[in-house]
Parts: sequence; C-alpha cells; structure tokens
Amino acid sequence: MLYLVQSNKMECLADSLISCLQETAGCGPLGHGPSVFESDQILVQSPGMSQWLKIQIAEKLGIAANIDFPLPSSFIWQLYQQHIQHLPEQSAFTKPNMTWKLMSILPTMLEQPEFAAIEQYLKDSQPLKLYQLAGKIADVYDQYLVYRPDWIIHWEAGHNDLPDTNDVSICASHPWQPILWRALVTNSKDLGESPFHRANLHHTLLEALHDPVNQKSTTEAEKPLMVFGISAMPMQQLEVLSALAETRDVLIFWFNPSQHYWGDIVDKKTQAKAQLKAIDNSELAGVEFLDIGNPLLASWGKLGRDYQDMLLSFELQQQDYFVDIHPECLLQHIQSDVNQLQFRATADELDASELLSNGKEYPKVEITPTDRSLQIHACHSKVRELEILHDQLLKRFNDNPDWHPGDVIVMMPDVATYAPFIEGVFGAVEHHLAIPYAISDRNVGQVSPLLSSFLQLMKLHQSRLTLSEVLSLLEVPAVQRKFAIDPQEFELLQHWLTDAGVRWGWNDHDKQRWDLPAEKQNTWVFGLQRLLAGYAMASTELYQGDQDLISAYADIEGQQAVALGKCYQFTSALLKVLAFCQNQQINQQINQQNNQQNIQQKVEQALELLAELYDADETEQADMLILRETLEKMLVHSHQYTQQIDQDVFVSELQQNIQENGVGQRFLAGYVNFCTLMPMRSIPFKMVCLLGMNDSDYPRQSVPMGFDLMRLAPAKRGDRSRRLDDRYLFLEAVLSAREQLYFSYQGFSQKDNSPLAPSILLSELMEYCQQGFCLSGELGLDVEQTEKNLLAHLTIKHKLQPFDQVYFKVKGKVKSLVAQAHNKPESYISFNKKQQAIAEQLQQPSQALMFNAEPLTQSLEQSTQLELEAMIQFFQNPAKAFFIQRWQTRFYPLGQQSSDEEPFSFDGLDRYKLNERLVQHSLASSLDGTSELVINEENVENVKIKESEKKATLANQEIEQPSTIISLLNELRAEGKLPAGQSGELALRPLVKQSTQLAEQINDLNTSLTPAQSVDIELLVNNVVLVGRVDSLYAQNLILWRAGKLRAKDRIALYLQWLCLCADAPKVGLNQAHFISTEKLYSLPVIEKQTALQQLAIWLEHWQLGGDQILHFYPEAAWQWATSQDINKTLSTFKGNDFATGEGTEAHIQRVCPDLALRFEPFSQIAEALLLPLVELGDAK
Repeated sequence: MLYLVQSNKMECLADSLISCLQETAGCGPLGHGPSVFESDQILVQSPGMSQWLKIQIAEKLGIAANIDFPLPSSFIWQLYQQHIQHLPEQSAFTKPNMTWKLMSILPTMLEQPEFAAIEQYLKDSQPLKLYQLAGKIADVYDQYLVYRPDWIIHWEAGHNDLPDTNDVSICASHPWQPILWRALVTNSKDLGESPFHRANLHHTLLEALHDPVNQKSTTEAEKPLMVFGISAMPMQQLEVLSALAETRDVLIFWFNPSQHYWGDIVDKKTQAKAQLKAIDNSELAGVEFLDIGNPLLASWGKLGRDYQDMLLSFELQQQDYFVDIHPECLLQHIQSDVNQLQFRATADELDASELLSNGKEYPKVEITPTDRSLQIHACHSKVRELEILHDQLLKRFNDNPDWHPGDVIVMMPDVATYAPFIEGVFGAVEHHLAIPYAISDRNVGQVSPLLSSFLQLMKLHQSRLTLSEVLSLLEVPAVQRKFAIDPQEFELLQHWLTDAGVRWGWNDHDKQRWDLPAEKQNTWVFGLQRLLAGYAMASTELYQGDQDLISAYADIEGQQAVALGKCYQFTSALLKVLAFCQNQQINQQINQQNNQQNIQQKVEQALELLAELYDADETEQADMLILRETLEKMLVHSHQYTQQIDQDVFVSELQQNIQENGVGQRFLAGYVNFCTLMPMRSIPFKMVCLLGMNDSDYPRQSVPMGFDLMRLAPAKRGDRSRRLDDRYLFLEAVLSAREQLYFSYQGFSQKDNSPLAPSILLSELMEYCQQGFCLSGELGLDVEQTEKNLLAHLTIKHKLQPFDQVYFKVKGKVKSLVAQAHNKPESYISFNKKQQAIAEQLQQPSQALMFNAEPLTQSLEQSTQLELEAMIQFFQNPAKAFFIQRWQTRFYPLGQQSSDEEPFSFDGLDRYKLNERLVQHSLASSLDGTSELVINEENVENVKIKESEKKATLANQEIEQPSTIISLLNELRAEGKLPAGQSGELALRPLVKQSTQLAEQINDLNTSLTPAQSVDIELLVNNVVLVGRVDSLYAQNLILWRAGKLRAKDRIALYLQWLCLCADAPKVGLNQAHFISTEKLYSLPVIEKQTALQQLAIWLEHWQLGGDQILHFYPEAAWQWATSQDINKTLSTFKGNDFATGEGTEAHIQRVCPDLALRFEPFSQIAEALLLPLVELGDAK
C-alpha cells in the first residue's frame, strides 16, 4: 500500500518514521514477518538528511543500525537489476558514456542536412568544442530519459516528432535530435553494450512489477520502503513507487508547508494571467477557484504544489501529523501563516484598501520591539558578512547557554566562493572566541593543493611556463618531498632563478608556441645554463657555449650545489610533463607512427607522471587515491572512443571527474556548518543563517541550452527549474528555523557606499512583513511610518570597517548613537579586542607617533677606523644606516616587480653600470689617440645585436666596434639584462648619447688628457682613522659624473672626497673639484688644509652621533634649507608632489620622521652645521 505521511514539522515526520521502524522490528521473525537480518531502506536525497535521521533514530531507540539510506536513482537502478536479467552495474546511457559515444558519432553525421547547424558550429574542428557540445547534448538526453521518457521511446520507434504535442515546429527547429539518438542506440549495440536505459527500463520495470506472476513469487513479506524528506520527485520515480506499493508498503514522508490543500494557491501574477486567458477561451474551467492564500507560499511554492498534485494523482492513504502552534514571535507568525494559508490571521483575500492600510477589519499583527527572531544584515562585502555573523553567533551562544554550534547552519548560494573568507574569519580568531565550524559541499579539487597542482600540470601546454607558475608547483609539499627540497632550499632556488634571469618559456623554440620570435634570453634553459656554469667555473669571464655566450652565475658555493641538482631533477620531470601535454610520446616505443595518444595511453602515462612527481604523506594518501581512481575511471570509455584524444579534452574530463568527488561532509558533527543552498536540506535547526542573499546571486541563474526541446514544448508537472528550486528551497529554509532566522546580503557598495538591492526573495519577505506586521503600539501611526519602523527593526545596516566605533563601548559611552536611535544596542556588537583597540585609538586625539628621539642607553661600540665610502653612504640616508647598524634590519618596499616580466628596458643599477662602462671606454679611446671615434645615436641605430655575433659595425665607418663595447653588450646579453631585439637597441640609444656627452665634458676639463689616478686616503680625525681611496682624479682635478640631474647626495659625495684630498693633498697639487651632470657643471675650489680637517671633524662628530640615535639629516631637504632658508620649500621638498616623490616617502625615513615639521628644529641645526660651509664655497669660477 502507498502511504503519504505529511507534516509541517520535520521532527514529527522523524517520530512517525521511528514508530514505523519499531512496528516493523516488533513483528519478529514469526509467521510471514520480515527477517530481522533484512535492512530497513529509507530513501533520502542527501547525505545530510540521512545523518540527521540517524541521530534522531539513535536518540529515540538508543541505536541506529542495519539501515540503508540509498538515493532514489540508485535504489531504482537496483530494482532494474532485480527484475531485468543481464543488466550491467551501470547503464550505457549515463551522461559520461553518452558524451564519449557522441564524440565518436557526431563527426560522421555532419554531412546530413539535418546536422547543418552543428556542422556550422564545429567547422573549425576544435576537439575541445566537440567534447563540450557532446557533453551538452548528453545532458539534454539524460534529462529526456527522466522527464520525457515517452519522447525517447517514440524516437526509437522511428518517429521524428514529439508524441505529446501537435506542434511540429518544435522538432523542426532541431531535426537532428531524433536521428542522433537512434545513431547513439545503434552505436551502443555495435559496442556490445546493454540496450537498456531509463526510458525503456521504466516501462519494462512497471510491467514486471504489475505482473501477477512476480507478485505471487514474493513469498516472504518485505519490510516497508520509506521515502523521507524529499521535496520533489519525477513522475517516473513516483510511478515506480506506486507499482512497488502493490507488493510492499511504501511510505512517503513529505514535509508539507501547509495542512490545507494548496494546489489551487497561486501568486497574483499567475492568477491574473489565468483570468485573462479565460476571457479569450471560455473552455478554460476552474480559473475562478484559483486563490492567493498565503502570498509567500503562493510565490515560492510552485515546486511543492506540483509535487503535491502528482502525489494525489495516485491511490494512497494519507496520515497527517500537522502541528498548530501559538505564535509568539515574528518567525513563528510567518510559519503559522504558511501552515494555515493565512495572511494577517485570516484566510480571506484582502482588498487593496485593506492592504494599503494598517488594517481595519484585519489589522496588522503586532510584534514586540524585543523580537529578534528575524534579522536582516546589510553589509559591504563577503568578509564583512562573515565578521558580523561571527560576532552575532558569539552573542547568541552567550545569551543561550544551552545552544551548541551544531544548532546553527549557515547556507549560501555557493560555499566555494566564501570558503577562503570563512577560513580567514572563523579560523583566525583568538582561542577563547573560536567557534567550531565545518565547510561542506566543496569538491576535493578546491581543497587539496595536490589535486589542484596536478590539474595545473596537465594544463602545462596552455601555460607560458612563467617563473611564478613553476615555483607554485614546486611549493606543493608532496612535490618538495619527492625531490627532497626543504624550505630553505626552496627559498634559495627562488632567489637563484629570479636573479639568473629566468622569466618564462622553456627555450627559444618554446616561445614560438605563442607566435613570438625564437629568443633564448630569459628562458628556463638560459637560466639553468647560467646556474650550472656558475657551479662549474668562475664568473669573471663569459663562457662560449654551443651557440652563444654564457655568463656564469656568481652566487653558488659549496654544498649549495645540492639544491641546484634537485632543481635540475624537477625541471627534467617538468619537461616530461610538457611533452606529454603537447601530445609528444614520453616512451618513443609506443605508437611511433604519430604523436597522439588514445585514452588508455593517456591515462597510463598520466599515472606514470603522478608517481614521478609526487610523494604523498599519510594526510595526502586519500588525495592520491582519488586521483588514481579518477584517472582509471576514464579507462571505462576507452572502447567507446578509440580515436586520438586531445590534451584539452583529457584535462576537461579529468577536471570534471575530480569535481564530482566531494570532500567529507562533516555534516551535523557538532560544528557550525557552512554549506551550499541545496534542495532537500530542510533539516530543522535552532538558527538558520542565509548569507549572500544578493539580487544577482539568488535565485541562481542557469542559462538554458538553445536546443533543449523541453524549453520549447509545453511544460509538465514535475519539470525542474533552477529558479523554482531556489524559491522553494528559500521557503523550506524559512520553515526549518526554530528560534531565529538570519539573513545577510551585500547591501552597500564597497566603492561608494551606494545601496544595493537584496535578492527578490528577501525583498518579498520584507514586503510581506511590512504589510502584515507592525511593532506593538504603532497601529495608530501612519502606514508609511509603521512600515519604515518595522523595516528599521528588522534590518541592521552595518559599517564598512569592523573597527567602527559603533561596535564598541568607547570610554564607557553607549556603543553607538545609531544603536540608540534604533533602540537596539545589541545589533552593533563585536567581541574582537584587536578591532576594539583600533576603534579606541581612532577616538583619541590625533597624535603623530614619534620615533624615540633620545639616544639609546647602550652606545654603539665605535670603530677606530672608518671607510670613506661607508661615511658617504651614511650621510646619504642616516635613518637607514641606523636601522642596519643597530638592529641589523631594513625595510623593503611593498610593491615588488613581477618575476615573470622579461626586461624591456634597463633598470636603475644596470643603467648606472652601463653608463660607467661606456664613459670609461670613451675616455680610454681619447687617451689612445682615437678620440675621433665618437659613439653617437646615428651609429647605434645601425648596430645589429645578434646572439651569435661578437662584433658589430658602425654606420659609415670602416673600423670595427671597440672590443670593450662588444664585451659589455655580450655580458649584458649573457646575464639576461639586455632587452631583446629592437627594444634592446631602443634602450641603448639614450645611454650611448648620455655617456658620449659625459665623456666630452670630462675631456674638456681634462685638458692634459691624462688618465684617471687613484689617491689613497688615511687621516686621523677625532681619534678616528679615516681611510679610503679617491678615484677619478684627473691631473689636479677631481671629476665625478652622473647621467642625470645633480642631487644633494652627489654634492655631499663630491664635498667629502674633496675635503679628504684637501686635508692630505697629493704631490701634484689640487685645482678644482667638478661634478658633471645633465645640469650646470658644479665645481668647488681648493679648501685650506686646516679648514678641511675642521669640516671633516664636524661630519665625523655627526656620524658618531648617528650611531646612537636618529640623525635627522635628509640630504635633499637639508640642501633646500641651507640654500633658501624657506621652511615651506623645505617641507615641500621632503614630502614630494604629484610629479616627484620626496625623500620622506622612503621606508626608513618615513618610520622615524613621518612629519618633518615636528622635527624641524634639530633638522635645521644639523643641516646648517654640515651644509652651510659647502653653500658658502659657491660654484668655482
């Protein structure tokens, strides 16, 4: 017999099911009762429902054992196997099986006129496009098998139309579908597969179940079959259950939102449409019986309404266990209204005047201001949604000591998009604020680094092999274990590869995959050759390789070479993967005739690569097992598609199969469970939270396929729709909350704080509440005011930042004026002490955080000897020198250049070195008497730099380019620092021009054309021996240069070197000191020896002072002050502007002096003491 057990409470349905189990167990083995060893079977739609049922059964009976919880589809397939002989374990017409067979069939049928549209779509012959199309067609056919089995039977009979409609245009729009289906059936027979599928099996099974012979053969009574908590089932499955009920009891436990018949309950829009149709067609009967009833049930309940009508079309016995409650809060009022088909405590339809008022005949239901059973939180982002949820849950657990985390469920449209933020918010709080949580409904590929990295490896042919991508693969723990790479070695390899010039591409030929020139520079081969040469030979000279010069990398020493060997092993394995992905044979003995592989060969080689690349530990063995099983699962299709398989198709199939493997649910395990909004998840919880209720995200949108005939044909009861599923799921979530219903959505833009609309379903709920309820004592107010007050009571508009003062008590004040205005101080609450500290800090008067101005208690042990170069570096940035000398630390800029970008211009250091070399060459050529050889822009424009050339010619000249220039260019190219091709030439032009101009100015000052001399310095000043070497002394002139504007740092470097020379003048005597830049020539006259020593003593005194405390000396700002005595100009120089950054933005200076105005007095004193003597010298004439 078929029984329908229905209730508006899941707990009542569970109690009824448990009673049934007890009755079955009490029958005993006597007589013809069922065997005690036979399992009870309860059909459920999700593992979560089975887990909840097990808990309920165990709590009532003390144990839950010998109970099976199959899904309806798997149970019915078992029935097929029991009643139909020679049926395989799996149908030949599952979606994966149909996909691969369609891939094989489709290309052979494109010449038929009915397939013209498909031929047009597949004309570019992309294998991936064929695979995707075959998957979509298989999906549509699978839908027909369940919801339109009569179409499939009709097509197999040789017809090309639809049996249930006279509209021939439906099939005429896609005439290939019946033909392709028959070809698919024929192909399955040719492969020796079973011809049965769910359409013909359904009719066969029904005949077998109705057969009196089969019914009489059942000598022993079977235990009742129970169907629990399934919101909707296809008619095909209901027909099977009805036929099965002839020989055994079948009990359908259905969660029915209302105890009244609501098959005639529709929303206003549907009612109006039906009435309009009845005007034009008098044959339409029953329109006058359509009613609105409860607006929420009418709008959201179409799925359940159709299911109810389908159930009632069978002969069954009903058992009702509806529970009437006396509503005490808003949530219970809503649930009671749905149960009683009421609105404003009446089942009568309200007219417009009643709806637009607070109610005369049927007044709005009053709720107390303390009623918090329904909450709506408007936030700015997903992170804020979770931060607010965490605080609200802590408040609930604090107010309700009997609650535990398992009483709360949090659902959202897609849990995978929230998962990283959940980990960041719930997993990063202090221990005493931690809430146990679990995340369900993610596939294993989203959780496991091992699986995601293997998928990334299988897509290597789509990758440019950038340095960051390869390093991310090497960072996977299982890969590091395989190649015995520890974290220190990984960091070392990361530094080496970046510094050696590796950017992207395996070699020069690999770059041609992207239609780019075959340029070896900055490839993996280029960088690895440099590293290997650095281990084998000195880095002072270039090494001639097979095709080009190699610059040995300099920083590899001793045992570090072991890490380099491991890197080579990894890259060789990576090269095998790349060859595999590019459909090249790893084992050349297999299929030598071509470079393509079929499914079996692909799987075998992928398993070999898996073993070669990964060494999984105990925690990763499950992931490895899933990966192996997923690969081996593809072998099932090897006979269905015997052709060569493209790598893109192989990866797509592998990724799809991995996504079907879910992570362990950990559902109802005592945690706050985060999960995706899914059908059949109407399990009752004390608190139900729905996050992400945004207008664009829920109800979820699914784009229908253009060739889906169900979309064109008349709809039938039981047809599924993602939009209708989500509406009914929303209704079930509202009804399954027992004490509190919590909604959250992104109600404000992060960019401009503009309001954003919530989901249409949440809007309907808010409108329902506004029209049906009001706060107590407000019935006499204006309608708009009551609605506004109720909405303000239900909705909490949160702030952008978690440290906003409204969430905390600041100095004993009320948390928030806003909270006071809305009379709900508990709405704005946070338990995060770190955020509270920030909020309190923001309440304090604005004070600049001053760096300690006092000297350190422990003085730095000063050396009795000081390098002149170290002294110059100190005064260029005393703040940086203080951090390095005293605390051995430094601040790095946050924005680092991407390691995947090959050079298209010279960076600052390379430009400086190149200018230095070019100037030195020009000066050397002048001394050699070849000064007429001038490198100019016109020369360089005709220089063709090629990797295989060691020499180049200058335009319109018969002589060879100097070997120094060739050596310099070859060195830059071998180091990977010379931009390749034309960009290298373009980057070289301005440097050649600058160096030529600098060389000419130096030659003008060095009239005697004598080479540069070096003078060793050793001076005793203030008990400190100042030692060093001053280069660039040409005859009696000190000449320094820079290819750029003259900076204060340059003046200081020239001045200090000149002071040393004047304090210990060489025998040849001194004339002037010059600094050549792109600006006016800067010169200094000779300084008397005693004056020079006195000035050096002042500089050394400040150097000693800077070792124990911050020396507020900032060269550019100090020079501005010394020359202008203008505070505003000085501060502007320090801060910078929109066109140039000031030195105050440098990380070390910013830390010790964020505002120079607060330190201006000591700064000005130091600047005047050090630089005024230099200013007074003036430019030498």
